[in-house]
Amino acid sequence: MTLLRMINAANSAAAPPFSSLFGLARHVVVGGLAGLVAGLLVGGVGGRLFMRIAGAVASDSAQGATTEAGFTVGEVTLGGSLGLVIFIGILVGVVGAVLYLIFQPWLAWAGRWRGVVYGLLLFAAGSAMSDVMNPDNIDFFILGNEVLVVGMILALFVGFGVFMEWMFGILARRLPAADGSARWAYAFLAVVGAGAGALTTPFLLFNRSACDCDPPIVASGFVIVAAVGTLMWWWNTVHPNRLRIVAVALGMSGVTGAIVFGLLRALTDAIEIIN
Repeated sequence: MTLLRMINAANSAAAPPFSSLFGLARHVVVGGLAGLVAGLLVGGVGGRLFMRIAGAVASDSAQGATTEAGFTVGEVTLGGSLGLVIFIGILVGVVGAVLYLIFQPWLAWAGRWRGVVYGLLLFAAGSAMSDVMNPDNIDFFILGNEVLVVGMILALFVGFGVFMEWMFGILARRLPAADGSARWAYAFLAVVGAGAGALTTPFLLFNRSACDCDPPIVASGFVIVAAVGTLMWWWNTVHPNRLRIVAVALGMSGVTGAIVFGLLRALTDAIEIIN
């Protein structure tokens, strides 16, 4: 599908399911809750399962070694598992929700495969934000089986995208409408969630200390472009104006750039890890 067809698909897509600021607040809360559930189950529990499999298939010499995060290969503790599930799950959930809300309007062209495409986009834009795909991460040297490990990392990102899309749909259908007293609860939660996302996501996108590696500056810049387009799209939905086509152009350009430059970075890192 060409970029022009993707833009036309986004431009002709159904308007967001809200027409007021309170409806927008509900939309943000739905995304935040879906992200937290996906983060805890896929990022947290799935991440713990990933570590267990990677440790189990590692060589005998790797057993008992200490990973960069301070875990012991081959050793499973309740405290360590709970800490990983909760801490990593919440962090992944917040960032995943922010990126989902940014990219969601511009993935309508993917149809029922939107969750898979979002997972790939998350892998492209997000895998370089942390040590999970840092070729200098000592864990890759300790664990070995680089092809399997990289494959499982990709599967986690895609799994998060699919689960996030599914959970968002469920919550969007079942949570109360943004009216009566519920609208103020949505407004409060949206402000808190937006604040958490605004503090966390840019730090991961642009700060070297987040992964002790060069952050994905170019791909991150396109994420910001997509975010501006999404904010304009939302505002156009609440207060119709003539900037709709500008919002679509920014959103689709941001998504395209994040995919291209993010995947270029992610695949380069993956090749370096495997080799």
